[in-house]
Amino acid sequence: MTRTMSVAIVFALATSVATAQTPRAQRTVSPDAIPPKIRRFLETCENSRRGAIARLEFELRGLRFGKDTSAATQQRIERVEKNLQSLRETKEPIVPALRFPPEVGAIGRVPRLTCHVNQILSDDEMLVRCYFAVRVRTVKNFQARLETIHRPATFLVRGLPTDRYSEGADVQLLDVFQISGRHTYKSVDGKPVSVMVLRPFDMQAIQPYYQAMRAER
Repeated sequence: MTRTMSVAIVFALATSVATAQTPRAQRTVSPDAIPPKIRRFLETCENSRRGAIARLEFELRGLRFGKDTSAATQQRIERVEKNLQSLRETKEPIVPALRFPPEVGAIGRVPRLTCHVNQILSDDEMLVRCYFAVRVRTVKNFQARLETIHRPATFLVRGLPTDRYSEGADVQLLDVFQISGRHTYKSVDGKPVSVMVLRPFDMQAIQPYYQAMRAER
């Protein structure tokens, strides 16, 4: 994923979270009451937000001090400034993508926010394939270098209405998921196949913890 694309995705998440969630009454919690696993997850979210801000600030400096003064560049500057303001002011966690290799218990979004629908299994279950961008070290002409490859991973998504999706389609998934475990099924040739299970993660449930962490800063 390119730097520009990753920043654009993070900004899309920052502007979509508020409208994607339904407000509910929130309780006040003490920072000491935050479960360690939730704290680590929210710290990852905060690092994602700060990283996106740093990348946008770097891009903005390049645009402002570059030689290109065209109307297109000025429009880009305005968009970057708007994105920066949104990221700085957001009161919602910026959830990064799941990492490779995926692990049970991990919380995040699917890579690139998209997946391929392999099979619809029921009204709330489907098999999807995602692609993780992984940096690997290769050797060419006796020199080592880093390259990005895309590793596929198949997941069983449970808990989302599947009537909006079609088999064989590439779809966008903005939801936050938790890898809740593994599921084994038989393929068409009768062989057992084990996949990880993705379930929607309730971000509203951890909002009080997020507010408690913000109060610590």
